[in-house]
Amino acid sequence: MNNLGVVLLNMGGPTSLDSVRPFLENLFLDREIISFGPVEFARTPLAKFIAKRRAEKVRENYRMIGGKSPIAELSRAQADALHTRLAHHYGQDLPIRVEVGFSYWHPFIAEALENLRRDGFTNVFLMPLYPHYSKTTTGSCFKTWRDLHRRHGNRLFRVQSVKAYPLEADFIDAINERIDEGLQRFPEERRGQVHLLFSAHGTPVSLVEEGDPYSHQIRTTMDEIMRRRGHDLPHHLSFQSKVGPAKWLTPDTVDKTKELAASGVRDLLVIPIAFVTDHIETLHELGIELREEAEEAGIEHFHVMPALNSSERYINALAVQIIRRMERRAALASRSVIS
Repeated sequence: MNNLGVVLLNMGGPTSLDSVRPFLENLFLDREIISFGPVEFARTPLAKFIAKRRAEKVRENYRMIGGKSPIAELSRAQADALHTRLAHHYGQDLPIRVEVGFSYWHPFIAEALENLRRDGFTNVFLMPLYPHYSKTTTGSCFKTWRDLHRRHGNRLFRVQSVKAYPLEADFIDAINERIDEGLQRFPEERRGQVHLLFSAHGTPVSLVEEGDPYSHQIRTTMDEIMRRRGHDLPHHLSFQSKVGPAKWLTPDTVDKTKELAASGVRDLLVIPIAFVTDHIETLHELGIELREEAEEAGIEHFHVMPALNSSERYINALAVQIIRRMERRAALASRSVIS
């Protein structure tokens, strides 16, 4: 291996209020995200229409968290931290580049590919910032990469990737570190009665019925987190961010919060189990909207765990998987030459 280029894959987010509408258009243009069924032929005008209708409300949400999504800066920080970790492992003689590639806004996956191509990188590792696989997230990113690479005859790069890592040890430990930090925000005398609410982005039930493993992997991660904690606190799983009229995974996070409050729960720590980078769905949907609902329902102490972002353990979880797979490929290549 004479070089290593890594692409961190995620959905991205608008970098200004003016970019909210085109960001939404790009999202609704993705066939893996939403199906238009019998009117699929009209996807482009429908995507533009929906984005226009939703843009002002969504812009207001972004205004409340600083006028843009922080995901670009946070993802760049993750990339820089990963570069440092990989350089420490491989040494300074191996050229390493870690790019960020987003599905729906800059820097796009196409920009990451072009940067690596331009600078002569030939070994590429696709690393999703989605620990749990769904065709709507990781699957969509991989499809975008394949389509782009195919235009170059699939000759530019030797590509490795990981589809999911719901049980990667350092990933689990990183979440538990964040949980422990979150518990410190509660009054000491209340920490033993805090309920943990794991909230994940929902998907349509139809997707689960088609075999999408996402929701099962979410539960696997939650179970392992609690196993390592010795099941020290009551815990629950819910799903957020429902869009459209189709039946989605339940219980809904808002509904579950109200249910817990009605049962007498007064201390709640929300854990965004599927999000590793803070953005609109952690900062606004959970940090602002859910907080209002929780306090109105009677929750007295409500906190949202920050996403993992550049947690040292999480960055190590990414690095370990890259190193493990690249070294496995090198070993296989070596055996092939010997034979």
